[in-house]
Amino acid sequence: MKQFFSVSIPKKLFVLAILLRILVMPFFFHPDIKTFNFQSSFLRSGVINIYDYLVSHKEELPLKEEFVYFPLTYYFLGGYQIIMSPLLGDNFSAWLSNANGSAIEQIGVFRYLFILKFPYLLLDLLVMFTLGNLVVGEENKKKISLLWLFNPFTIVLIYVFGNIDIIPVFLTALSLLFASKGRLKLSSLFLCVAAGFKVYPLLFIPFLMFRAKDFKTVLQIILTSVIFLVAVIVPVASTSFFSSAFASGLTTRIINSGLSIGFGEMVIFPVVLLSGLFFFALSDKRGIELEKYFFSALIIIFSLIHFHIQWLLWISPFACLILSKNTKYSAYLLPLSVLAFSVPFLYQDKYMSFSLFTPISNIYNLIPTPFSIIQRFYDPYQIQSVFHSAFAGGSLLFAWKLLKEELV
Repeated sequence: MKQFFSVSIPKKLFVLAILLRILVMPFFFHPDIKTFNFQSSFLRSGVINIYDYLVSHKEELPLKEEFVYFPLTYYFLGGYQIIMSPLLGDNFSAWLSNANGSAIEQIGVFRYLFILKFPYLLLDLLVMFTLGNLVVGEENKKKISLLWLFNPFTIVLIYVFGNIDIIPVFLTALSLLFASKGRLKLSSLFLCVAAGFKVYPLLFIPFLMFRAKDFKTVLQIILTSVIFLVAVIVPVASTSFFSSAFASGLTTRIINSGLSIGFGEMVIFPVVLLSGLFFFALSDKRGIELEKYFFSALIIIFSLIHFHIQWLLWISPFACLILSKNTKYSAYLLPLSVLAFSVPFLYQDKYMSFSLFTPISNIYNLIPTPFSIIQRFYDPYQIQSVFHSAFAGGSLLFAWKLLKEELV
């Protein structure tokens, strides 16, 4: 245990990384952090099935969005609010319920944002420790720790956008660690726990099955996955759950991205490429590192669908691992990261840019979005499409080289 938590970088740099995060945590606001914490606050009132509750009380609730996460997110956030309620104070519930723009100007907003993001800091550091245990040698541990702690992309994704997806990100990294030690059943269990927060880790289960040395292990992985997911879903299984968490976001976008071939059929591009990746992994005789498969599966999806910027965090630990083992990959990963951020930056959403600074001053809310500025002289959707197309082309090429060739 002590070895797992060993810090491979100078203590001053480690402290600096923590201070940098602490400075960012209270001063940036994305509405999602308020929305899903408002929804999770009903756990304090004894609500178990948040999906049915939100549907049945939609007319009377100030925030009317559906809860799009899987159940463990609701229980985690709701439980954390119960524990931290003495520090959050009496006005916290009123702040969560405030559906107008004045909520960000209320006294206590910096405290709320800091406390709500505090678990992200702990999980962020746990990801760093996990990644450090996935590489061999003190120099490599130092390299990956610095990559994770000081790359601006993860800091922005976690603390500026208030990204709760750091929970499944940590669990998938932990799953990768157990897989690297040959403990595939335990690895699959952590993927299933991660899927209890967000469904995307289920994409990685087949790659574990392909690494199994016998059918018994494959069967155990399947049974572990099915039993755990059934246990998580059954208490909330309803039409509301399936329409909110299952039939929205990632799953819907994957199956809607395709080409009609007539008679009601379509070729679904992400499914085509993911199937190809699975068959490639099935026939893999070289034992390509799992992080390359995990990375490739996600980058295929992001290349072919409209994605949320928060989803880019899913791929970050695998990108850091890949880069730490071969710095030549930076020639691909750096421009791809910039392109990936550029696409959502141009969305018609004020909280993709300047409005993130509103806790500092409400004047940032008055600054036009990049979308609105570009719209005055050109079609921003065209530029967005060009960026996404360039990202897709580079990503698919990189994934192919990553799995098939050595970069020179």
